[in-house]
Formats: sequence, structure tokens, C-alpha cells
Amino acid sequence: MAMKRVWLGWVVVLAGLAGCQESVPDGQLLDVAPYRTACIGVGPMECLQVRREGEDNYSLFYSKIEGFEFEPGHQYTLRVKVTSVENAPADASSERYTLLEVVEKTAVNQQD
Repeated sequence: MAMKRVWLGWVVVLAGLAGCQESVPDGQLLDVAPYRTACIGVGPMECLQVRREGEDNYSLFYSKIEGFEFEPGHQYTLRVKVTSVENAPADASSERYTLLEVVEKTAVNQQD
């Protein structure tokens, strides 16, 4: 019986720790390329190009980053909060991105 209580106690502790991971204050870092690019979502649109921490290449980013106003010609490093969206429509992202901080914003000269 005592062993069962200890096991149950660990389950409660681990579940609590898992819940804490969702509210990590650091967020996720994203590098944003200085120019949008043509892409196809529900229809033709222009997408940001982002690179997540630890990635070498940029990929198309179809979602919106709440609170972020993109200015063409600027390279950004952003800290964002990523939240799961329950029952997201089929044509929408299952994740919501919210700007926590503009870590860096650098003007980039366009080369012709």
C-alpha cells in the first residue's frame, strides 16, 4: 500500500512538471528573413521565411505572429510563445504564435 502511494505521488509530481513546460517564459527563437516570398496557402499569398533555433535553412511560414509587424528589408530574431490550438480548422495552423520580444532587428541592403 505504501509503495502504491509513493508511485502515485511521483505521477502527480511528474504531471505537474510536464504542465510547467507549457508556460516556459523563454519561448522559442525564430529568425525571420528580410523579405516575404510567394507561397500557396488557401490561395496565393506571401509568406514569411523563418528559421527555428538550430536549423540551417529557412522554411515558409504560413501562420501569423500576433503582435509582430514585419518591415521588409529587416532581418529579425524573435522570441515567440507557441500555443497549441485545439480543434483548429483544416486550413489553419494547429499552433498559435505570439510575439514575446524582438531580440534583434537589422536592416539589410538589397543587392541588385
